[in-house]
Formats: sequence, structure tokens, C-alpha cells
Amino acid sequence: MNKTYILPIKQQELAHRLSKLSGRIYSKTVSTIFKLKQSKDIWLNKNDMEKLIKLYASGFAMHSQSKQGAVQQYYTNLKSFFKSMDKTDNANPPYRTRKFNKVIYKKSAIKLKNGFLKLSNGRGTTPLEIKTKSLNQKPKYAEIIYHHKEQVYKLHIVVDIENKQINYDNDKVLAIDLGQIHPMVTFDGEQSFIYNGGKLNSFIRFRNKELSKLQNKMSKCQKYSNRWNKSNRGKKKLMLKSRNKINDVLQKYSSHLISYCIKNNVSTIVIGDIKGIRENISFGTKTNQKLHQWIYRQLTDMIEYKAQSVGIKVDYQEESYTSQTCPKCNKRHKPNNRNYICQCGFSYHRDSIAAINIYRKYTRRTLDKSSRLEGELTSPFGIRYNSNSISCSIEWNIRPFSRDIPA
Repeated sequence: MNKTYILPIKQQELAHRLSKLSGRIYSKTVSTIFKLKQSKDIWLNKNDMEKLIKLYASGFAMHSQSKQGAVQQYYTNLKSFFKSMDKTDNANPPYRTRKFNKVIYKKSAIKLKNGFLKLSNGRGTTPLEIKTKSLNQKPKYAEIIYHHKEQVYKLHIVVDIENKQINYDNDKVLAIDLGQIHPMVTFDGEQSFIYNGGKLNSFIRFRNKELSKLQNKMSKCQKYSNRWNKSNRGKKKLMLKSRNKINDVLQKYSSHLISYCIKNNVSTIVIGDIKGIRENISFGTKTNQKLHQWIYRQLTDMIEYKAQSVGIKVDYQEESYTSQTCPKCNKRHKPNNRNYICQCGFSYHRDSIAAINIYRKYTRRTLDKSSRLEGELTSPFGIRYNSNSISCSIEWNIRPFSRDIPA
């Protein structure tokens, strides 16, 4: 499993110069490709372009792999363009030149020795050196990226992590119901967990409110004027902070979930399948906005890659009528709030009912009377987000850094 870590760079002038050289190579690639396309109607292949850049950038104080990386970056973008041509008629190839560009280092240019991470810029040139006494594993890939918010260059390193693999000899299942008010509610046959969405939804509401104010200001200004640029910078800053806050909630919730699965020997995670829920919706402006801003896909992607890294299977289950069917008498009842109260006297949390029925559907392949739950259910256990308190309950995520020094 690949993991990315961000390290500070002290040699800012060197990083700036390398970024500018990478931008020149990328821009040369763009201009050369377009000239050939316009004059001879051909797309120059990557190998030939790399040979041309080798001659063009022969005097650049950069590692040869870094030069190739800038060319490969363009062809990766070009590949995406060709793929999108099948889906839309308005697709455009990458055409913008760049004054500055990220600098790519491959494994052959990276060395880790005596607590220093050295990134070669070619023979006879000054290498990029970063003091990392806590790093005990050589990165497989690295990039110098400019962080606009802090206005500094930082090094992003990719390390291959071997997470704890668990061999399961059981068929224990944990079901997940995704929601807007609570991002996920789980049930494993015994206990239900409700991951509270109060903080997550407050971050989204705050972002929408402040974004509306900034867009209103920008609409009253001439485009690219000083006032418009100031508001635009504020808008980018707001979106970045909001994205980081939302991501923090989802990362901690998904890590907590995987920790629980390992601790309780859960071999399969089943997620309620809600694909297509946004199609042809008409529930009013506010409800439509909530549905379109629902970040369930981001959460399921996190659950998938974290679960697969420790050997837990992830599956999806069709979830029609799961929040309306009583798990005791099997009758349908549509509640008006978060409390589910059936005519048979059974009452429980509405979202937990959905998770229970997803569990029934997956394990027993039906929601009929033969799959009814027997015995009493324990009350759902609530998990509330706190930026400083939620963490993995057991150590499943191996780090390439020693414990005494933070990464």
C-alpha cells in the first residue's frame, strides 16, 4: 500500500529553480506537440518526445529522470483527454504552458543515509537534502510541490507500506448504511455504531454560507480587478480549509471503522449501494443541494482502500426498503423522524434499522419473515468526531517513521 507524507524543504531557492526548469520542459513538450499536430496532424509519441527533451534540456541542472517525469506528466494528461473523447464532444487536450511545474524524483534519484534524504539533481549539481532522522524506509517516489497557502515548496514522498494482513477463518459481516445526517451507521450482528455527522454537516453549511457571500461580492466586481482577485483568493482559501476539515472527519471515521473490524475479526464489510441516487431528483432546492453535496463516494473510497490494505473484503448490497422494514415483524413503516416505532411495539434508531436490514439482506439473502432477528438488540453506540481524540483503537497502520519523532 502506498502512503504519502509531506516534508518541509529548507533549500527554497533550489526548489524554486528546479520548479522553473520543470515548467520550461513541460511547456516545451506542450508547444512541440501542438506544432506537430497543427502542421502534420500527428501526435508525437512519448519516446520520441523524451529524446527531443534530452537534447533540449541537456544543460539543465536536473536529474534525467526528473526531466522525463515532466514529459510523462504531459502524456498522462493527454491519455485522460483521449479517454474523455468517448464521453463528451467538448474535451480539450492539455494545451496550457506552465512557468512553474512540480519536480518529480524517481527511486533511482533518491538516497536515504545517516538520517538525510538526498535527492539527486544530476552529476556535479547540488542535491536536495532533507534531514529526516525519523524516516527508516527509503521512499519509492517524491515530488516537489508548491503550497500556495503557505507560499513554500514542500516535498511529497511516497512510501510502500506493508500493513498488517489478517487471515480470517470466519464469515463475520459488518453492514454500513450511508446517510446525510450521519455519514455512516454500522451493524455487525450484535452492536450498532452511529458515526455522528454534526461536525461534518456544520463544516459543509459554513462553507456554503461563506461561499455565497464571496460569490455575491465577486459578482459586483469587474473580473480580475483588485477587489475581485482579493475575493477570489479568499474563496480558494475557504475551499481549501473546508476540504481539509471534511477530509479529516472522513479519515478518522474510516480508520476507526477498520480498527473495530480488525479487533472484532470482521472479514467482510457490506455497504448499502446508493449509486444513481442523484439522478432525476426533484425534492426542492435545499434537499437537492444536500443530495448533490453528499460526499458518500469519498467515504466509500477511503473504506475500500483501507480495508483492502488489511485483507478485509468490501462488497455492496442493494438497499431498497431497508430503512422502512421492521426487523422483528417484517412490516413496512415509514418514520417521520430518526426514531423508528413499529406497530408491533419495536422501536430503534432509524439509520440503525437500515444497517440491520442491509446485514439481513446480505447474510440471509432476503428480508422476509425467515430472516427476522431474534432476541433483544442493545442500544446503538454513538461515535462523535473530535479533531484531537478519535484515533485507531489498535495498531494496524504501520508507519515508516519512528515513534519518538513526529513525521
